[in-house]
Amino acid sequence: MNKQATLLAVDTSTATMAGAIMSGDKLLASVQTESERNHSIHIMTNIETMLKASKLDVNELDGIIAGIGPGSYTGVRIAVTAAKTLAWTCRKPLIGVSSLAALAFSGVFVEKQQLDHAVVLPIMDARRGQVYTAAFEINAASAQSRRLHQDHIVLMEQWCQLWEVQLAELKARGVSCIAIFGDVALHADAISSLEQTAAQYGIAVLAAAHAMSGRALAELGQGQWLEERIMPTEPHELVPNYAQLTEAEVKQNAKEREEG
Repeated sequence: MNKQATLLAVDTSTATMAGAIMSGDKLLASVQTESERNHSIHIMTNIETMLKASKLDVNELDGIIAGIGPGSYTGVRIAVTAAKTLAWTCRKPLIGVSSLAALAFSGVFVEKQQLDHAVVLPIMDARRGQVYTAAFEINAASAQSRRLHQDHIVLMEQWCQLWEVQLAELKARGVSCIAIFGDVALHADAISSLEQTAAQYGIAVLAAAHAMSGRALAELGQGQWLEERIMPTEPHELVPNYAQLTEAEVKQNAKEREEG
């Protein structure tokens, strides 16, 4: 897509509804509201507010970006459904972006002065000690960012232990910080254990409860931050990433196994 394209981005996978309209590298409007139980009520109003602030009609957009999860099951569907509807009715290209990547780079945008060569772990609480998470490596010296681990769900304790056994390797390749962004307060014990072990290798652990940023979401959709190919898709082809089976799917699979 043209680097000067005007794009609308929305995400409702977390308690924060994040949105932005960008034209090239210029931020025209943004929204960041905390209303998890009311995303479905406010999303279209927030989109209209951003369009008005940008002095744009929806038909003047060049494309639409949606955070596709993982995260809140209902929340993910709200933004994806709204984006698909707008893209289909206005005949605009639609781009799906990992909500975890958007959360990771929302934190990076704020903390970039402290992050020289770092591994970034975004976390969204998934209950019962679990988190939705992924891993990214950023290197300010080379101006490169890459994905280390795909979006998935895991026990936070196990996730931290996985990184503990990799600390020597991370140190050897110059990583100086592990940054954890998102629902950090809910997983303080596991993070504290990782911090203590990482200190033995001279690696700092930065934990911060940064919320989703519409700008980071939009920039990812533009092809910034990550060296991943971003391609538009047909509205009906965009599929949310829940990173786990729904309860209904689990029950159906169990029933099928019982029936042979």
